[in-house]
Order: sequence, then C-alpha cells, then structure tokens
Amino acid sequence: MSTYLELCQDMAREVGIPGTGPSSVSPTPVEEKDIVRYIRDGDLDIQRRWFNWDFLWTEYSTTTESGTATLTSPSDLAQWNIDSVVYDPTSENWQPLTFVGWKEYREDYKYGTVDTGVPEFFSVKPTNVIDVYPTPNAATSLKAEYWATPTAMSADGSESAIPSGFHRIIISRAKIYYAEANDATEIMQGSLSEFADLLDKLEADQLPSQRNRRFSVTQDLPNFTVVPE
Repeated sequence: MSTYLELCQDMAREVGIPGTGPSSVSPTPVEEKDIVRYIRDGDLDIQRRWFNWDFLWTEYSTTTESGTATLTSPSDLAQWNIDSVVYDPTSENWQPLTFVGWKEYREDYKYGTVDTGVPEFFSVKPTNVIDVYPTPNAATSLKAEYWATPTAMSADGSESAIPSGFHRIIISRAKIYYAEANDATEIMQGSLSEFADLLDKLEADQLPSQRNRRFSVTQDLPNFTVVPE
C-alpha cells in the first residue's frame, strides 16, 4: 500500500522531475505542488466515477427513538443501499423494511393520523435521511448498508480508499493531468492507455453486478440520493 507522499514521489520520478520528489505533501516548489495536486485530484476522480464501488461500501447501525420516525444519518453518507434496511437485526423478531418511493410514502404515511408501532416501511427523504413507518413506539436498533462519500488524501501518510493493489491507477490518472498541463504528448499517450486498462480491471474487481451500474459519479456526487418518485 502506498501513502499519499509515496504516490507523489513515484509520480515525480516517472515524469522526470529531478531528485527524489516532494519531501511532504505541502511542498514549496511549484512543480512539486502540481504533482501533489494531480495525485489528490486523480484519486478523487477515480473514486467519484461510481457511487457504488465496493471499496466505498460500509454499514451503519443506529437506535430508533420512541415517537421519532426520522433517523440520524452517518456523516459520510453518499447513497443508501435501499435493499439492506433491517429493523431489530439482533433479535429473533428482526425484519427487513420495505422501501416505498418518497412521493407515495409521503401521501400514504405522512398525512393525517400517523400510526405508531413496529416499523414495516421506510423511505428516503430528498435530504437523504431515512424515515420509517409506523413511527417506532420503542427504542430499537436499525441496520443499513450505504456507500460513503469519497475522501481526499490530505497528509503525508494518508492512504486512498482505492484498494492497495490498484494504487497504480492513481499515478496513471495524475500523469494525464500532468501531460495536459505540460503538453507532454508521449506521457499522455502512455498514461491514457495504462489508465484505461487499469480502470477496466478496477471496475471488474470493485463494482457490483451490472444492474447496479446506474450512472457515473462524475455527475455531481454530492447530490446523489434516492430520486423521489
């Protein structure tokens, strides 16, 4: 596994910058600053290509409050896995909750008298938070899976969320940025070819089945949520 600094140093050597490369990810020379930025941006670009990379998948547990239907979301939430929400997962009474699109859910369950009891249904509000129905009448656990928001590397020892066996793709993407900025045709040609090959391999290893490949996260990741019906 390569750290942020090690990736920067490797790239600097590959594009022909004299010396051993930056000594930290906060360098003074302009050329080294560019290298650091290209590595950071390349890593984020790859992470943002798909919201549902396996390496961004994680789990979340919370406790419902009696009388409260809206649940607290994890701070790094990008997208819920709507097939994974389970109520009371540690008891014999555990049950998966049924997802209902927000428009239908709002009309059927949020207007008029709201029942209380053991939740059976849930929806995701446009604010990307889960709302359950009936409103819980007791404090009980709830578990769900989600995909996290990509995180930028920031310190010398930071490590990308991308699996270590694929860290080479970060350098390839960064070298494309470098080639664009410096009109480096030879570096561009080699990097484009390598990047395309490595991206195919990363997608084959880290994406779920084709049915989940709905769209690319290059389309404004912060706005990803379950689209209201």
